[in-house]
Amino acid sequence: MKSIEKLEKYLKEHELRHTLERTSMLEYIIQLDNHFSINTLMNDFATTHHISKMSVYRNLELFLKAGIVVMHPFPGDEIIYELMERAETHSHRICTLCGAVKEFHDAKATKLLRSHRFKGFTMKSNHIYIYGICSKCRDK
Repeated sequence: MKSIEKLEKYLKEHELRHTLERTSMLEYIIQLDNHFSINTLMNDFATTHHISKMSVYRNLELFLKAGIVVMHPFPGDEIIYELMERAETHSHRICTLCGAVKEFHDAKATKLLRSHRFKGFTMKSNHIYIYGICSKCRDK
């Protein structure tokens, strides 16, 4: 299901209003090619769309609950988010020294996880995070 459809379904199921702010913010997130933070939204989106910081936080929280975006546990001070549609197609290698994040695709791992059956649990999505030391830090 596409992100806009997920939003419409979530709003209807929870009897929430469909607002121009929400739709515009989601459309902005959809066109991003990478991870983003609250600061990204505030610096790039909120300044041109005249939306308050509190509205950005509320809408982002709604997008998380609706399964439209995912929050990543990357090291650093900023919380990093990504569109769920994009996050489901790759995994992440994270350097524990410098915090560098590299995306990678592993079809075998994805296939294995999707085919695995968990007793009493239905998997909706999965994310792989591999923590280690990147070649730049290792060579120092």
